[in-house]
Amino acid sequence: MKSKPAAFFFFPLVCLLLLVPAPHLHAQTDGEPLDLNGIIEEALKHNPELKGAQAKAEAYRERPAQAGALADPRISVGVQNIATDDFDFNTTDMTMKVIELSQEVPLPGILSLKKEVAVHEAHAMGKKAKETEFSLIKKVKQAYYDLYYLKNAIAITEDNEFLLERFVEIAEARYAVGKGIQQDVLKAQVELSKIKERLIAFEQKKASTAAELRALLNRPPEAAVGYPPNIEKTHFNYTMEELQNIAMECNPGLNDLQSILKSREAEYKLAQKEYFPSLTFTAAYGQRDDAKKSGAKTVTGSTVGGEPFEVSMPGEDDHRSDTFSFMVGFTVPLWFHSKQNRKIKETLALMEETKSHQQAMKNVIFFSLKDIAERERRGVKLINLYKNNIIPQARASLDSARAGYEVGNVDFMTLIENQITLFDYQLSYHEVLAGYEKDLAELESVVGKRLF
Repeated sequence: MKSKPAAFFFFPLVCLLLLVPAPHLHAQTDGEPLDLNGIIEEALKHNPELKGAQAKAEAYRERPAQAGALADPRISVGVQNIATDDFDFNTTDMTMKVIELSQEVPLPGILSLKKEVAVHEAHAMGKKAKETEFSLIKKVKQAYYDLYYLKNAIAITEDNEFLLERFVEIAEARYAVGKGIQQDVLKAQVELSKIKERLIAFEQKKASTAAELRALLNRPPEAAVGYPPNIEKTHFNYTMEELQNIAMECNPGLNDLQSILKSREAEYKLAQKEYFPSLTFTAAYGQRDDAKKSGAKTVTGSTVGGEPFEVSMPGEDDHRSDTFSFMVGFTVPLWFHSKQNRKIKETLALMEETKSHQQAMKNVIFFSLKDIAERERRGVKLINLYKNNIIPQARASLDSARAGYEVGNVDFMTLIENQITLFDYQLSYHEVLAGYEKDLAELESVVGKRLF
């Protein structure tokens, strides 16, 4: 009889605790809500890795003009044939001051091929920069959807933490009045501790993902990031044939290899021309000093009175003409067996390597497209299943267990198990939705085109 008042007061308390709604806490968010297109544009503008790749591509675009230009002419200035006994410029006829100009001129077609090689290499480097761009977009989107999942996971976990705290209070109250067992109290406490453990893990992942996104956006470590709003499943309506065609046309990696292959082909043609000599034209101008006659000249004669006289006259200079020379030189491919022949074999092998790499990349792309498409179909089915069936059913089961517990038809362990089941399914729904969107981001990276 003494226990009746305790039970009388206990059951309204249980009902009150069970009916108190969870506060639906939301993870604390710093900064403005994230806009996906906005942070993609920010990353494309500020990411240092992408800026470096673009700068390198710009540097390569300066190479074709250099490769197609003639070698710098060579100017030589000096003296020739100066006598060593007096180092005088007018002693020897062949002594002269010389200025010489020489220019190497390759045979027709060589410069154009060198320029073609550089053009294709520049195109390849531009495609590598584009590949870096799509990789960056994929990473930004994946970080965005990870933050979406973690935001919801933390909010759901905090809600369940609140509910399990109420369950612990209920179990302790029942045990205190002799209507429950200690095992229920311990079970509720264990589940509450597991929830707290998961909340700690989610908070750590949230901090790590936010730091990753800051790095991608090149924001300072202390900058606020914000969190994505709730999302809806992106509609997907591409066929496998359409995706393969887009990838063959737009994939930066394939386009990069195609440019490299064209560069290899131009290098092969260039190697064939190396069997022919290159020409060097040289023009020289020599300036010679006039030569002086040896000794003075003596003139003899007589006056009007018949007296003889002698006059010493200085010697006259002999004029020396300046000289002009013109020569044509050429290289002799004498060591063709160890040089030109080997170059031909090298370029052929590199062409085969590039073709094989192309085929291997096509195989990888087609496999990736098929794999992502299958994951997309699985994701759609799971999202619909969780949203329309599993979660409503789990919620209805929890409501039924809660009602049964209030009237004593369901034990406390069943109530907790139903609550944990709903919690797990809610987490799984947001995880599958985020994974689905991340798969679409990977798909864009594979085809090399913004699709969504």
